[in-house]
Amino acid sequence: MTVRIAVASTPLTATLAEAVPAAIAAIEHAGRLGASVVCLPETSLPGHRGQARSVPDVSEEALAAALREVGQAARRAGVVSIVGAERPTPRGREIVSVVFDANGIVLGEQKKTQIDPSEERDYVPGAGRRVFEAVGVTFGVAVCHEAFRYPEITRSLVLHGARVVFVPQYVTTDDGSLATQWCHHEAPYNDKALLCRALENTVYVATANFAGADQGAATCIVSPRGELLARVEAGEVGVAVADVDLDRADALLARRWAPERSLVGRA
Repeated sequence: MTVRIAVASTPLTATLAEAVPAAIAAIEHAGRLGASVVCLPETSLPGHRGQARSVPDVSEEALAAALREVGQAARRAGVVSIVGAERPTPRGREIVSVVFDANGIVLGEQKKTQIDPSEERDYVPGAGRRVFEAVGVTFGVAVCHEAFRYPEITRSLVLHGARVVFVPQYVTTDDGSLATQWCHHEAPYNDKALLCRALENTVYVATANFAGADQGAATCIVSPRGELLARVEAGEVGVAVADVDLDRADALLARRWAPERSLVGRA
C-alpha cells in the first residue's frame, strides 16, 4: 500500500494570531499536494518558548479555540494533521501533538514525555505513548528530543505497529548559521540521529522543523533504507511530500531486537 505523506516547515511564531494562519496555510498546502497525512513542527501553537522572542502566556481556552480552527482546516483539506501545541496544566505547560483525522475530528494526542534539559524552564514532561491509525497507515509520534536522544521510544512505536514515525521538532544551530546540507558532517547531529532511527528500525521517519535563518535540522522524509525522499529547502517555509510504500517499512530490524540475550544481567 502506498500513502502520500507530508511534512511542513512553518515560520517560527510567538502568538496564536501568527500561529493559526501559518498552521492552516501548511495544511491547505499539503492538501493541494495530495497528501493524506501532514506533520507540523513541535509547539506550532503558539510557538516554541526556546526562541529569542518572548512568547506570552496562552490560556487553555485560547489554545482550544485555536486547535478547533486548525481542525476545521484539516477537514476542509481532507488531510490527517499532526499539530504541535502546548497545554497549560497545574504542573506546568506540557508539549503535545494533537492528531486530527481527515474529517477534522481529534483522534488523540501524543504528549512529550522526555523534555530536553534546556526546556525545563518552560515545559514539564507528560506521560503515555500510543500509535494512531488513519487512512490505512499506522503511525507514531516522537517529539524532537525524544527521537534524537531516546531511540527506545521510536523502537517501541515500531514494535507496536508504526510504519511511519513522525518527529515534530524545534532545532536551531548553536552559532546561528543555517544547516543547508542534510547529514553533513559539520551540521548538528539531529539529521544523522533520525537517519539512524529509520535504518535501525526499518521504518519511515518524517520530521518537521520550523523555518528560519538558524534552522538546525531538516524538514524531510527518510525511507527505511536511509534514503532522503523529500525535503523542504533549509530556512524556507514550505511542504514536502513523498509517496511511501508501507510494505518497505517491515520493521525487520526492530523485531529482531532480543533483549533476553542482549542486556546486562540477562545471560
